[in-house]
Amino acid sequence: MIRAGSTGGAYTGAVVENRHPEIAAAHTRTTLEVLGELSPGADARVRARLHPEAREALDGATRSDFLPARVDLEVAITIHAELGVEAARRVARETLRRGLTGALLGGLVRSAATLFGLTPPALLRWAGRGYGRVCRDCGELAVTDSAEGLVRLSLTGLPVELEAPSYLESMAGALEGFLDVCQVDGRAEVEPRPGGAAFQLRWRKAAGAVPEGPIA
Repeated sequence: MIRAGSTGGAYTGAVVENRHPEIAAAHTRTTLEVLGELSPGADARVRARLHPEAREALDGATRSDFLPARVDLEVAITIHAELGVEAARRVARETLRRGLTGALLGGLVRSAATLFGLTPPALLRWAGRGYGRVCRDCGELAVTDSAEGLVRLSLTGLPVELEAPSYLESMAGALEGFLDVCQVDGRAEVEPRPGGAAFQLRWRKAAGAVPEGPIA
């Protein structure tokens, strides 16, 4: 049996340098909730494709618990397999947007907006803190450069078992949630690198909100 916050079992056997990568259960569970809203029935199909240990860990966790990161990894990879890369990115984007405006990360956003204003460069300078709140022992995320309409970030120290390209694509999609909170249009691109990735976010002033429909 895998328990949330535990360090044993099938999903914690792969340990890098005595680390036990974990992800906030609230984040992974919100991912499945968003998936079900954007593509009704897809959440059930994804859950059915998960290993029994992953489903058990999800069902046994409270929203304040942390799950082995490989559970979140399996959820993300399965969403990619079920719906494709763009739909998976959209799910990740909306999941983080909700985190940034809710209890999980909303305090950081309010602090950043008060101190620096609600712009992508101002908010993304706090991205590393937000990453640390959601992810434990999963490396470090930091801004490396910024210019007009552009921010570059680097993820380093990522455990090797989390280096799946589809997982990094979901991370790129999630970073676009920062753009939504700042009410600008844009996209994040990812370049996988050993032990992490480089992300590049470009944006422009929103032309006018057009609500997106459900995922097909």
